[in-house]
Amino acid sequence: MSESEPDNWGYPPERHLLRDLRLEAEHRPDGTSTAWIPMTPEVQTPKGTPSLGAVTTLVDALGGGMAIPAVLPNWIATADLTLHLLPGPAGEAVEARGQVARAGRTTVVLEVELFDVPSDAPRGLATMTFSVIERAVEAPVWERDTSTVTRMTMALPGSGFEGHMHEGLGLEVIDAPRGVVELPIGDFVLNSFRAVQGGAFGAVAGAAAEAALTEACGVPVEAVDLHLTYLELGRIGPLRTATTVLRSSPSEGAARVEIVDTGADDLLTTWATVACVA
Repeated sequence: MSESEPDNWGYPPERHLLRDLRLEAEHRPDGTSTAWIPMTPEVQTPKGTPSLGAVTTLVDALGGGMAIPAVLPNWIATADLTLHLLPGPAGEAVEARGQVARAGRTTVVLEVELFDVPSDAPRGLATMTFSVIERAVEAPVWERDTSTVTRMTMALPGSGFEGHMHEGLGLEVIDAPRGVVELPIGDFVLNSFRAVQGGAFGAVAGAAAEAALTEACGVPVEAVDLHLTYLELGRIGPLRTATTVLRSSPSEGAARVEIVDTGADDLLTTWATVACVA
């Protein structure tokens, strides 16, 4: 979720990140919500761990759907997102269970617990912070009835990735040892304000860190921990990363990733810290 200047485009389009993730969500009158994405090979690492980008998108979508009704008639802008994943083979789906920890005048804080389906084994934990902003006239109309249980799915007949999620996003590794990757900006990754979906930044940061740390650690690694700080909107593209390895060993490593919008004079959009394990 991010704040920008939308127009009346059809959101989400038939081909979209949320649709191909086949995301489902249920929102309840008590302010709690649950969302799910199926764990197909296209959204897993080679070792079967849920992809950091897929889970970040799940958390971001659920968080936005919970934060908006908590601040009405105002609106929100995502400030940061922290995600901790347990590595290991995924179940049939990942379930995210969210609750509003604090809804104040200027900020909303959410906690999201993650579980494997059907085992109900813990998979991870996420937190999100949103800034409360004045709702612009152009902001989407919020039509969900918060007094009843509502359940929705983003998938359409035929939705789903044909290859790995990174291929569907168009992620391209430019320089693996330096952790330079690029993401083109198109309708597939945009939110309702026509800026890059918050979860897509998780995929970009994770891919950059994995590339750099695989080289630095000397073994293939997978991203499991993430802290994203959102600074500016990504709207033109492509997004491009600059990665600094913070530590590396044969078993794990960490990296700092900066993401800029190259089409907007290298505007710094996001800071990220990513931890990976072998």
